[in-house]
Amino acid sequence: MSNIKNIDFHGVDLNLIIVFSVLYEERSVTKAAARLHLGQPAVSASLKRLRVLFDDPLFVRTAQGMHPTPEATVLSARFAPLIAELHNVLFSRQTFDPATDEITLRIGMSDWIEHWLMPDLLAEILRDAPAISLNAVACDPWQVVSELELENIDLAVSAGDQCSSALNREQLATCGFTTVWDSQQIPVQRPLTREVFTRHPHLLVSYRGARQSAMDKMLLEQGTSRQVRYISTHFSVLPVILSKIPAFATVPALLVDDWQERYGFDSAPVPAAMPDFALAILWHRNRDNDPAVQWLLSRIRRLMQEKLSR
Repeated sequence: MSNIKNIDFHGVDLNLIIVFSVLYEERSVTKAAARLHLGQPAVSASLKRLRVLFDDPLFVRTAQGMHPTPEATVLSARFAPLIAELHNVLFSRQTFDPATDEITLRIGMSDWIEHWLMPDLLAEILRDAPAISLNAVACDPWQVVSELELENIDLAVSAGDQCSSALNREQLATCGFTTVWDSQQIPVQRPLTREVFTRHPHLLVSYRGARQSAMDKMLLEQGTSRQVRYISTHFSVLPVILSKIPAFATVPALLVDDWQERYGFDSAPVPAAMPDFALAILWHRNRDNDPAVQWLLSRIRRLMQEKLSR
């Protein structure tokens, strides 16, 4: 038998090993072909290639069927555990026990989603899966796709429409915006009129440094504008600023209840056209069978749906 280590591995058809294994078990080209869902000529051709590859007849025809040579018996003993392990790798699901496994999962999200979602989610995780740690990774909607594709994060919660063919995106809701302010700084009555809305300064969150939002463009089309006096990349700083100066901030409506409870802010529907946004969870397709990621996705999905229904 020639030394297989000296053969170019790229020139070896690994399907031949499967054919050999089935032939060894069935001792018949006909039965092996049926089991492999191949034609008899294809199995016979594979046997020829196997004989060349291993420089051995491998199977000898007898009255009782195909009898393996000593070399074939040795090869079968060596291939059996390799094939079993390959089968486990390809077809057996990974195991995961959230109650005991110690792992860290990374969630990409913007700061306002972290503020809205993570206190409740972390409380659940610490209660039900005390050995699991979560890392929140700052990602705006434009960063989510590349971070998932590079596998820098395990999943994401995003307020954008961005996706790619490598990712799964599951939209959970369409959400709107609300205007908030400190009534001690701006003592106005509701409903908030457009005249009052455009008279006072505004705070704007822009992940890319843009000085205008979709609302500003719509206001301009209607012959008016607002005064944007401060631009930040974070929603979390806005309450502190609003409590210090007479200004409005138009923010995701999901934040408003908490901000009103914490800071005593007043709020009103935006007195200008403002497009809604989609709230979605995203993950890489190659994590479809990752039990830890799927477990966390199910927890986030359920919690978000519960919070959105309140």
